Amino acid sequence: MTTHPRLRSQPQVKRPCPDCGAALIKRSSNSEHLLLSKTFLVCKNAVCGATFAGIDEITHRLSPPSRPNVDIQLPYAPSAIRRGVLRVLGLPTDREDPLSVRQVSVGQENRL
Repeated sequence: MTTHPRLRSQPQVKRPCPDCGAALIKRSSNSEHLLLSKTFLVCKNAVCGATFAGIDEITHRLSPPSRPNVDIQLPYAPSAIRRGVLRVLGLPTDREDPLSVRQVSVGQENRL
């Protein structure tokens, strides 16, 4: 994926304007569903003045809730599933240094 030339020189913004690269400001949001809302954005650059409409959608869980809503059947993200399986197996997750859990030299892996 290539970056738009005007977006490269701009300081990092949460959501850049696709036309000029300035920050977009969320003007309003209308909830369409528990997991979906329509969002209206405006470019912070007064010279540009572009406005946009978009969709914000919750698609996956990253961690389990303390009290889940029984009306929502939301899948876990593949990365969250992978981390959970690694924890159950006692293997390092992405955030851990693999060598800090267990150091095995070449040729010794079959002896463990």
